[in-house]
Amino acid sequence: MLILALDTSMAACSVCVYDADRGLVIGANQQFMDRGQAEALAPMVQETMALAGVRFAGLGRIAVTTGPGTFTGVRIGLAMARGLGLSLSIPVIGINSLAAIAANETANTLPVVVAVDARAGEIYFASYDQLGHEVAAPVVVALANTHKLMPSHSVRMLGTATESLLKKLNSHHHVRSDAGDLPIAENFVRLAVDIPASALPPEPLYLRAPDVKPQVAKISFSAVGPAAAKLLAEIHGECFDRQWSEAAFSEMLASPGTSAILIFSQNNPTGFVLLRKAADESEILTICIRPVFRQKGHAKLLMKHMEVLLKKDGVKSLFIEVAISNTVGLALYRSCGFKEAGIRKNYYKRGDGKREDALIMRKGL
Repeated sequence: MLILALDTSMAACSVCVYDADRGLVIGANQQFMDRGQAEALAPMVQETMALAGVRFAGLGRIAVTTGPGTFTGVRIGLAMARGLGLSLSIPVIGINSLAAIAANETANTLPVVVAVDARAGEIYFASYDQLGHEVAAPVVVALANTHKLMPSHSVRMLGTATESLLKKLNSHHHVRSDAGDLPIAENFVRLAVDIPASALPPEPLYLRAPDVKPQVAKISFSAVGPAAAKLLAEIHGECFDRQWSEAAFSEMLASPGTSAILIFSQNNPTGFVLLRKAADESEILTICIRPVFRQKGHAKLLMKHMEVLLKKDGVKSLFIEVAISNTVGLALYRSCGFKEAGIRKNYYKRGDGKREDALIMRKGL
């Protein structure tokens, strides 16, 4: 079984491909960064898959860190893992970030304590035995009170708050590990081999109340390629009478300049937009929002996100064709700033065999 592991939960972006049958990491990449994981993750996944010589269709499961960590970082990794898992119909395994850090320590001579800086005078804390089994589950605790959680025996310590904690403890019988203070995909991926697969996607692990308040935005986005063709076809079939096939999406996404962006709510894919770019112009080939998620602002959020990416890519004009009877679509595009630029006579074939005109709409970016 081949496993793709991802981490963006803290100050790094880490990816690896693991051959569980051979017990061998066949591709790995890690870059340290305080921000920018959203832009870095997808290219790193592509590069690591190419390095490993593996196709997405050959993967057996995805492993991803679930936190604790930065709110945005945790969501980036989960969204990518969720999108890949759905498109490939394979399990997504969640691993908490402190267990992932503990997996860096391979000496197996002492129990392990992981202490990560949570800011505001607090740390994320967890402990594990010599074999990596969890002894104390992750918690957030004030640095001043951490001594109450520390084992009485000697331990190896790692994590970004290790120095601060050792100084606070003023103890010399604990060992400072140099195995790595952040999750490293090629180390924690082995944990995903024996974790039972679940039909439900992994949820983010937030240890602070503010991180789970309902007003926090729960929308995320993920750029996808041909591996997501099956998922895109399923969503398209929910939205239109004439469904585009999986093969059609796969062929289109394999063409230069064609790309797709999925929108997620609570890690559930709610729709997508399919684009084709040529020079400084781009055309929306189709945009779909699942019926159950309509009238919730998802289409506008997807359009806004798409336009930001297109501007960065040098696109100056965005086009879309829409049937003149599609009043809902026309209202959406007009509200997003599109203007009528032309008409195509008898462009769309309706279910009754008749044809209707299409409006060509344009927006300057």
